[in-house]
This record gives sequence, structure tokens and C-alpha cells, in this order.
Amino acid sequence: MKILAIIGSLRKKNTYNVIKKIEEYHKAYTKECEYEYLFLKDMDFQHCKGCFLCISKGECFCPLNDNRDIIIQKIESADCIILASPNYSMNVNWLTKNMIDRFAYNLHRPMYFNKRFFLLITTGNFMGAKQAMKALSVLPSGGKIVGKLIIDTAPEMSIKKRQKQEKKIINKSKQFFKIVDKNYSHSPPFGNLFWFAAFKATGEAFKETLPADYEYYKNKDYFIDVKLTIIKKVLIKSFTKIYKFMINKGII
Repeated sequence: MKILAIIGSLRKKNTYNVIKKIEEYHKAYTKECEYEYLFLKDMDFQHCKGCFLCISKGECFCPLNDNRDIIIQKIESADCIILASPNYSMNVNWLTKNMIDRFAYNLHRPMYFNKRFFLLITTGNFMGAKQAMKALSVLPSGGKIVGKLIIDTAPEMSIKKRQKQEKKIINKSKQFFKIVDKNYSHSPPFGNLFWFAAFKATGEAFKETLPADYEYYKNKDYFIDVKLTIIKKVLIKSFTKIYKFMINKGII
């Protein structure tokens, strides 16, 4: 079991220390796990230019030549990914936000359906922590989120509160281990049928302006090659037709 921790923090401190505790508890639970740490601050990972090329034409058209593909390769080689960021100004910090922006094409053409993700937000207080978690939840588009953890790391905490936070880490870690140590394969939930149908219809309707989406969806029955029930196949075709009708009529 390979766990990749992607850390957005500029410091090797609070966020890192929480993940090290999770790793410690995990290795006490089972020896069959390996942790790798990827600090965004140490990567050549340039700022998103907002050019929209990765979404419209495809991710290979991104004008930035840096370590993005190395990050992608590490995600693809991991069994589970921990995404971690401190809460800055009621959001994830800028390094994590840049990663969300650089991977925006994954919202249109998701690829991590067979990956599992654990989300961690550390905060000096809980103001804005939920908003930061909501922002972080965008990143694993398509992937299965197996746990979310918000931890207060304020230095002025009382001993009682610190013990409470420690107990929270232990309990969430145990839930995490029990899930990730089992085999996993994606089974399309009902909501994904709408999602797929909407983007397939949009790709066909706007193939001139969104050629990457059109190419991605045109020969697909679903995002990835999985066994679909007859009912799900019928629903996808029906939803696609409905979305096409609504697009043609200018309803959406």
C-alpha cells in the first residue's frame, strides 16, 4: 500500500507533523504501507496563467514547462493520496490553490476514479476551515474521498483541547486505515451518470471550442471502462439526449 502525501504548506511544521502522526499510527496498524512526501514548495510548479488551454485543447497544451507531469506520475503510482493544506484566510493556501488551478482540466475530463483520497486541513482556528476543506475537495475530481480531517494546531491551545485534537487524529486515522487497506474498484454512483451525460453533451455541442472534451467523450459510455448495468446505460443515454435538447434550446 503506497500512500502519497501532497503538502501545500510552506513550512515543514504543523501540517507535516499531523501526517507523520497518521503514518505512525498506520504503521502500528499494519506494516504493509509506504509513505512518500511531496512538498509543493520544493517543486518547480509555476503559477497557472489562466489561459484555459488545458481545458479547451488538452492538458498537453499547457504553456508551462515544469514538474506538473512528475506530480501526475506520483499520483498515478500511489494507491491513496493525502491532500493537505493549512487554512489561510478562509481558504487553502496559495500553493494548494495553484495546484487546483493547474489541474482544472480534471474537472472536465476526470481520470482518478480508481484512486482514493484523504483530505487534511490544519488551522489556527476553525474560522474558514470548512471553506478551505470545500476548496480542497475539488482537487480529487472523480476520485473517492475516504476521509476528511480538520485539525486545530494553534500553539495557545489548552492541554485538554490538545488531547482532544490528538484523539481526533487517532479516530480519523483508524477509519482511514480500515478503508484504504481494502481493495477498491470504482462503481459508478447515480450522480456520476448526470455528470458524464452533461459533459458528453457539452463536448458534442461545443466541439469547436472544447475539442479536448469532444475527443475525450465521443467514444465513451462512461468516464472509465467499467461494467454498467442496463439501467445505467439507458439513464446515461437519456440524460445525454435531455442535455443536448436543453443546450440546443438555449436553456443551459
